[in-house]
Amino acid sequence: MSEKIKRCAAYIRVSTAEQMVHGKSLQAQREYLERFAAEHDMNLVGVYADEGKTARKELKKRKAIHALLEDVKAGKIDVIIFWRLDRWFRNLSDFYKVQDVLDEYGVRWISVSEPGINMETRDGRLQLNVVLSIGQNEVDTTSERIRFVNEASIRQGKLIFGDSNMPLGYKSGVIDGRKCMVKDPETEHMVNDVFQYFFTHQNKSATVRYMQDTYGIDFSYSMLRTMLSSEFYKGTYRGFPYCPAYLTGAQWDKLQKISHNNVKLTPSGRLYLFSGMMRCPLCGQKLAATGCSSIINRKTREKRTYCYYRCNKAMIDHVCQNRHRMSQNLVEQYLLDNLSEEYKRYQIRYGEIQEQMRKQKKSKSPEKLRKELDRLNLLFQKDRIDWEYYSKEYDRIEQELQNLHEAVSESHRDFSHLEELLCTDFKSMYLELTPENRRAFWRSTIAQIYLNEDFTIKCVDFL
Repeated sequence: MSEKIKRCAAYIRVSTAEQMVHGKSLQAQREYLERFAAEHDMNLVGVYADEGKTARKELKKRKAIHALLEDVKAGKIDVIIFWRLDRWFRNLSDFYKVQDVLDEYGVRWISVSEPGINMETRDGRLQLNVVLSIGQNEVDTTSERIRFVNEASIRQGKLIFGDSNMPLGYKSGVIDGRKCMVKDPETEHMVNDVFQYFFTHQNKSATVRYMQDTYGIDFSYSMLRTMLSSEFYKGTYRGFPYCPAYLTGAQWDKLQKISHNNVKLTPSGRLYLFSGMMRCPLCGQKLAATGCSSIINRKTREKRTYCYYRCNKAMIDHVCQNRHRMSQNLVEQYLLDNLSEEYKRYQIRYGEIQEQMRKQKKSKSPEKLRKELDRLNLLFQKDRIDWEYYSKEYDRIEQELQNLHEAVSESHRDFSHLEELLCTDFKSMYLELTPENRRAFWRSTIAQIYLNEDFTIKCVDFL
């Protein structure tokens, strides 16, 4: 009787350093495993790839491993194949965490280039433990050496990557006999123009089109997204001073807030002024922009456009009870009439929030939270806590660190520009603006609009 065809999953992994140094690629591993599956009459049901991930650490971030285990638990896999054991794990504790799951669901693995290593025989298990121990020590030693060398080079401002990875506006240069990043005179004006245009219009798609039309270069949306998030442009790398800056610290912080806003212009030409600035008061979902047009003059066929904001969890998913729509015209008129009063109310709330932040900072400093993370990692490595608890606590501590960082940034905020604006006749000025500039006006002034359950405005946070 012929054996039942096994459903196999191929796992492939390569770290960035390995690919650069040894030329190990995901494609080569994939082709090798596909041939093995075909030669052994296995049905390859999936390929799970972790690119740029080390097998020693960051199990939390090896997403392909967790996707693979989910399919194991769903009963979709009989056997897992990988090229070598060091592609699978180089860490004894993490290996056995995953092995416990495989044993529970009766799934075995095969290291296709190392048939002597297995879990079925005494000698195979001995060889497995020896290889894992050696691999763990090798990776630890290598990573410590690389980290030490890179950190020392970064502190000294030395260049640690090639010209092909250089951000727009920079090139490699030599200063005092040291190879480092310097501004590129040929593209420096382009970078300044990108940031100036984006600050003015606060529209990513428009900025991309502007760069393409003005300079005739292959400037893509992904390039802009990288520029908006790369700390090189504020002159640092991994938190250390590293290269000439294009932006000040204050400009960088402002850029991050603007770039995270969701700005939409629909194909029909409707312009939404407050996209991403309001949330459903019941479920917390960001309100989605929607609109319609109606004919207001049958003879001329003149149309009027209406813009609204609604909760799609209510309108589409039917999991929220709030089916109100917020009119953009009402929001706009309310802000124009009550901006000064809302700012006074915000100043009171802001003072109360800062006092709470100061108390929180005294109880939990960044140093204490980082030590808590170290203890959590140690407990997980020693298998004293399970994955779910580890992941939940890790995310909680990271969020607290982020909150503390934002609290420090908030304490140095300067509202003088806003106070100067409110002292002018800004309403008359606003009415003369184009729709695009009206949107830019609100996005450079307001951070968040809070709503009551009946979709009336509750309060406003300012930038």
